[in-house]
Amino acid sequence: MKLFRALLSFLAAALLLPACGGHHESQSALSTSTTPPPPSAGDAPSVPSGASPPFGLVWNVGFTENVSMSAMQAQLPKFIQMSQDLWNLTEGQVWISRVRFSDNVAPGAEASSSETLRVPALDVVIYPAARWNVAPVTGEVIFFSPSGTLGRTNRRIDVPDNANRLTLVHEGSHFTWQLSWSGNNLPPGLDDEYVYSPDDPACVMDLMFQPLRWCSGGSLPSANHVTKNGGQGAQSCWEQIKVDYPNFNYAGINSTSSPTPPLAVEYTDTP
Repeated sequence: MKLFRALLSFLAAALLLPACGGHHESQSALSTSTTPPPPSAGDAPSVPSGASPPFGLVWNVGFTENVSMSAMQAQLPKFIQMSQDLWNLTEGQVWISRVRFSDNVAPGAEASSSETLRVPALDVVIYPAARWNVAPVTGEVIFFSPSGTLGRTNRRIDVPDNANRLTLVHEGSHFTWQLSWSGNNLPPGLDDEYVYSPDDPACVMDLMFQPLRWCSGGSLPSANHVTKNGGQGAQSCWEQIKVDYPNFNYAGINSTSSPTPPLAVEYTDTP
C-alpha cells in the first residue's frame, strides 16, 4: 500500500494558515483485501476528472467514538463554513452538497495509528481531542492506494473534534481535486507549498495566507505563485487544476457574489 501524508501543524493567528507537516511516502505491511466500488459521480467526495462546474461534493464523516447526536450536530457549522470557503476559493464552482455523519466507527483509535485505520466507507475521520496524540499536528490528509482501503476513495481527512476553520479549509483543499502532476514526491492533490522555499503568502497551501486563495501563475489572471525549490516548483495550484479540469474557470477574483448552494445533512447515531 502506497501512502502520502499531509500534516498540519498549529501556528494560528487571525487569517494566517498554519503549515502542514509535509508528505512522505511509505509502504504498509497491510494485506490487500477486496475493496468496494468507487463512488458514482453524483456521490463523489472529490471532483472527478473531466467534471464540469458547478460540482457538489458528498462527504461521509465518521466519529471514531460513540458520541451523542448533539456532538455530531455541533460539527455541522464547521462543514457549512468549509463549503462556503470552497465555494469562494473556486469562484462559485465547488461546494459540499451533502455531509453524512456517523459515529462509533473505530472506538479507541488514536491519530498516531491513522495509517493503519481501515474505514472504507469514510472520507473524513474525527477523533476526540484526547486521542489526537500527534501534536503539534492539527490535521492531516492521507493519500493511499489501492483506493477504497483506508477510506472511500484514495484519500482521507483526519482531524480532532476541536479542529478550527483554517485547519479544515487547508485539509479540504488537499482533498478536493484529483491532480495528475508527478515528480518531486507530489501527491494526487494540492501539495503543501510551505515545505519548500521561498515562502508564498498568496496560497492556502503555504505557511500563511490572507485572504483565502489558491495561488495562480503563468498566463492565468492575478499570477502570484512564487517558484519553489522543490515540490511543484514553478507550477501554481490553479495552473495544475486547469490542466486536469479544463472545464473549470479562474478569473483571479478568489471569491464570488453567488450564494453558496445548500448543504444537506444526514445523521446515523449509534445508540
